[in-house]
Amino acid sequence: MNSFKKVIISFMTAVMLFLLQSAVFASPYNEYLNGDTNFKLCDGHMGMAWYVDLSSLNVNLYNPPEYIIGINVLTVDADNNYDVKKTTTYRFKYNYTDQTMYVENTDTGIWRCLPEEGTWAQTGVVQPAGEIAFEAAYGMPFYH
Repeated sequence: MNSFKKVIISFMTAVMLFLLQSAVFASPYNEYLNGDTNFKLCDGHMGMAWYVDLSSLNVNLYNPPEYIIGINVLTVDADNNYDVKKTTTYRFKYNYTDQTMYVENTDTGIWRCLPEEGTWAQTGVVQPAGEIAFEAAYGMPFYH
């Protein structure tokens, strides 16, 4: 095989691998609920999707390095035409210096620490929602 054919085959293989990787890692959930940029995807799991309602953002405490933000999160059945099942209001507490994020239990008022690198059971929905809320409020990511 001549070198030109080898280059073309190598190039085509690289392009195909890139396209395959892009397809594998693409989210099966819409980035915004019904195209509305006020409703940003924060998580998706097994046919359900969760969207942060950016228009509901409410800064409860601004006392750097401590912050408390409240925000609504919609639970959506992505397998059923993105039907909204419920809306939950979450409150997040942050310590920017310590890089710790907490979510408040709505029934008890107790704050639970969210590990930066946790399992989906520990951090799913709430941690990405808390990150989106912080960035929407202050224009910078929480974790640095």
